[in-house]
Amino acid sequence: MNYKIVAFSRLNDNRINQLARLHHRVMHSLLTDLGLPFVERYYQIARADSSVVGVCAVNEGGNPLGWAIGSSKPNQVNDRMREAWGWFFIQMIRALFTNPKLISQIFISARSSSVAMKQGAIELTYIGVDESARKQGLGRALLNAFIEMAREKKISSVELSVEAENADAIALYTKAGFEIVASYKEGKFNRNRMELKL
Repeated sequence: MNYKIVAFSRLNDNRINQLARLHHRVMHSLLTDLGLPFVERYYQIARADSSVVGVCAVNEGGNPLGWAIGSSKPNQVNDRMREAWGWFFIQMIRALFTNPKLISQIFISARSSSVAMKQGAIELTYIGVDESARKQGLGRALLNAFIEMAREKKISSVELSVEAENADAIALYTKAGFEIVASYKEGKFNRNRMELKL
């Protein structure tokens, strides 16, 4: 498989929208459940946010095959999504109308306990690979590129949360040097907090 890894911040609008569609297709998350408009807006805002670090694997045609993205201020992008309150309100009503179960997901997510980030750390928020490019080492390459970019930015550690039942992801992170530092419940999910000191 031929690909190259590029900085997330260098993706143009078309590639950002392709990446958002890839996220929407392969990532199981509350952001995905809110709908494609939310995912597109998230990535547009994230690209312009100086706290965000990200890499994207693209094929020969420049189409995204996978990505890894995170931030030293992970709530900042989410907060900025609500700044255009009219757009946010309309999209939220649409999302809740098409998927009423989101109300309980949002409520549970807002009330869930999570682990506070350490000073100087960055959180790996999302990492994903297109179905057609899996089992070929791309996830490992993206994770390594993300870690290297974090080192270049003088970040002291990379943190992430992963479902405790996701053995493949935990194995990937463990091979890269991450250690489980805490376990917690987020809504109905049991999660592990993992950390890699740089």
